[in-house]
Amino acid sequence: MKKLKTEKQLKATLDKLFSEYIRRKHADKNGVVRCVTCNKIDDWREFDAGHYQSRVYLRTRYDERNVFPQCRADNRFHEGKKDDFALFLIRKFGQDILEELNKEKNKVYWNFPYEAKIEEYNAKLKALQQALSRPR
Repeated sequence: MKKLKTEKQLKATLDKLFSEYIRRKHADKNGVVRCVTCNKIDDWREFDAGHYQSRVYLRTRYDERNVFPQCRADNRFHEGKKDDFALFLIRKFGQDILEELNKEKNKVYWNFPYEAKIEEYNAKLKALQQALSRPR
């Protein structure tokens, strides 16, 4: 019988998949991505998946409206440059996005669907990789 993974293991697996998906989704065909807070350009592997609302909040941790490629300096050493991140989100989604994410972050998940989310992001990542490998 296969041993079930712990919640901590499932979260770590999903974090890794989600982060790669976010960074690759926003990269160009050459794998180059732009930081949403300082406009630095580099390979997607050199970036983080930066969160506007902290990863502490499970409801917005995997919300694609809340997470974008961010250079490591801004994400790790400049506390995510929240003001610049907020301006980016408003330009991208409109004025209501900050309030929507703020409301969403406080909702509680009783049984987070880790396995389903892992399946979802495995499929999304595979589709993205297939789309990028097709001749243009």
